[in-house]
Amino acid sequence: MQIVRTEVTRALTPDGLPILRVMFCGEGHACVTVDMPDEAAEDDALNRAKAILLKTATFDLAANDYDAASNGNFDQVEVTSASDSAGEVYIFEYRDGDAARRIPPSRMPSPEAARSEAIRCAVDLLVDLQPGVDDLSGWLVRVTSENGELLWVVDVAEAEAARQAHQ
Repeated sequence: MQIVRTEVTRALTPDGLPILRVMFCGEGHACVTVDMPDEAAEDDALNRAKAILLKTATFDLAANDYDAASNGNFDQVEVTSASDSAGEVYIFEYRDGDAARRIPPSRMPSPEAARSEAIRCAVDLLVDLQPGVDDLSGWLVRVTSENGELLWVVDVAEAEAARQAHQ
């Protein structure tokens, strides 16, 4: 879709919580919207929405017929070295029911920024969990370094505490 217009507006969730809504509109009136917590800076909402779209666009996509027939461990180009003055590379993994989804490596300006992003994403995941239907225990987001070292695990309790702190 060729983007011809973007809009950033404030809205409310069905539960009445304030959110920022970014709408990407294309030719032929096709639109994609991204909602995020209202604590995001409005001037940074467009960049955050683009990042969210890039992260979600890679889920469950096979690059070729071989990958489509695989068990989900798609062939990927591994990051062999990615550290420089622009920041470190972090790999985010998100809980999805009983499974986990990894997104392509992300360059973050600092460990604090990576941890903050992990907590923000965990809060976003927490909002989608339904009591009595979903497992409300355990981890939501894990972050590893480019060499596979586990750096942080954000669990449901930490995400809930962060959500309450930002209200």
